[in-house]
Amino acid sequence: MRNLGIVWALVLAVLATGVASAQQVPGNTVEERAVNGAKAYLKKIGVDRLEQTMMMVSLFAKAQPKYLDEWEKLTGIRIKTIEYGYTEIPAKIMADAVAKTGQYDIYNHQMYMLPDAVEAGAVVALDDYAARGKPYFDDIAKTLRSEMYYKGKLYTFFTDGDQTVLALRQDLLDLPEARKAFKAKFGWEPGCPDTWKQWEELASFYQGKKGDKFYGMVLDKDLYGAQEYRAREFGYRWWQGRYISKGKLFFDRNMKPLIDGPEGVETTKEQVSLTKYMPKDIFGWGTPQNYPFFAQGNSFSIATFPSLVGYSQNAQGTVLKGKVLSCIVPGSMVGGKLVRRSIQPAGTNYMVSKFSKHPEAAYWFLQWFTGPEVGNRTVADRDGFWEPFRVGQDKDKNIVARFGEQFVKVTLENAKIAVPMIPLQGNREYLDALDVALQEAYHGRISAEEAMKRTARQWEKITDDIGRKKQVEAWKYVVESGAYFDAAGY
Repeated sequence: MRNLGIVWALVLAVLATGVASAQQVPGNTVEERAVNGAKAYLKKIGVDRLEQTMMMVSLFAKAQPKYLDEWEKLTGIRIKTIEYGYTEIPAKIMADAVAKTGQYDIYNHQMYMLPDAVEAGAVVALDDYAARGKPYFDDIAKTLRSEMYYKGKLYTFFTDGDQTVLALRQDLLDLPEARKAFKAKFGWEPGCPDTWKQWEELASFYQGKKGDKFYGMVLDKDLYGAQEYRAREFGYRWWQGRYISKGKLFFDRNMKPLIDGPEGVETTKEQVSLTKYMPKDIFGWGTPQNYPFFAQGNSFSIATFPSLVGYSQNAQGTVLKGKVLSCIVPGSMVGGKLVRRSIQPAGTNYMVSKFSKHPEAAYWFLQWFTGPEVGNRTVADRDGFWEPFRVGQDKDKNIVARFGEQFVKVTLENAKIAVPMIPLQGNREYLDALDVALQEAYHGRISAEEAMKRTARQWEKITDDIGRKKQVEAWKYVVESGAYFDAAGY
């Protein structure tokens, strides 16, 4: 009996320790709890100061340091950065997973990197820390929030909404004669389109050659009807939102690809058709070419990253200041209902390295930096590239002052319908196969049907190479999380 009493005492002690470790850290806000959690951690390990390292996307080299300095002043934890281009970081994370050096405490990349990082054993789940820190995610759209998780566990935080937006030339839409002629031809008032078909109608109308008379004005340069990414490494991103808007998932419950069905073929045909209203060089353009081309008045419309709108307002050489109309992305009619889906083609995230000597300290920075208050400051930061995505950010005067009220309201609507880019292990392989086939279709070398058949065959091979059972399990989590549709189902 004496021994049994000792055993029960030990059990109760362990349970008490578990309860204590799960107790909420004090603080009235997400940020306060993060600061208090960090201070408590330093006290627990018996130090006043700590240094950590973040692998960071070089794009944020100008804006990130001020927040790292603030964090150090608040907590005594200094975070230094090692910067790489975003295309370099996936390989760096995979190499770190093999070397296990512990050189990095935090990885900063893009949302789609998470599944491979988890499966490589490079990052740690954050649920236990979150149970104590109580971060707030309720103001993040369900589809975007799903990208923070993998197989039901929390792994990453983000503070950047990079969901797609459609932008139109308001100055051209305001031409009275053009409005009248457009409505007579297509039967609806020109403006933000509801469907992909309507966008193509706009593109086919608002175009012309230099010297043409265009409803009361003479074009001083060629005017193209549309821009949308078509270059290698880009075009496939925009394809995905359009496809999902047709009410179909990428795979069925057994990971059989669905993209070679009518919806995938139609999506590809639509993109090929729209391309004829774009400049011929579009196949080689990334963002550095697309943004100034639109801002300098060379085209009527563009589907792109949301930062385009701010760029068109402020960039050197822009002729569109105050002349851009932001739109919710178009959609497809499915069963008599309009379904819109934007895509999250980028979006910067923050993960804690599994090889960090102090993962808890790294976690507290993530919670602080991406919290509602500090997160709003980053979005409003004119040095940064962080974009609005949280409900209520249209009420933040600093965010509105930076981006403009009309854009903020629209981009937050796009955030509600933003979906992820195949959040599965091997997504780079899946997406590259799609990209290769789409390039062939864009250039007219193969049909839309053949492009989808080729992609589906490659996807089947990729799934089998990774392990179908594993992928089926992961895909089930994705679908049931509501990443693509409000109700789970196939």
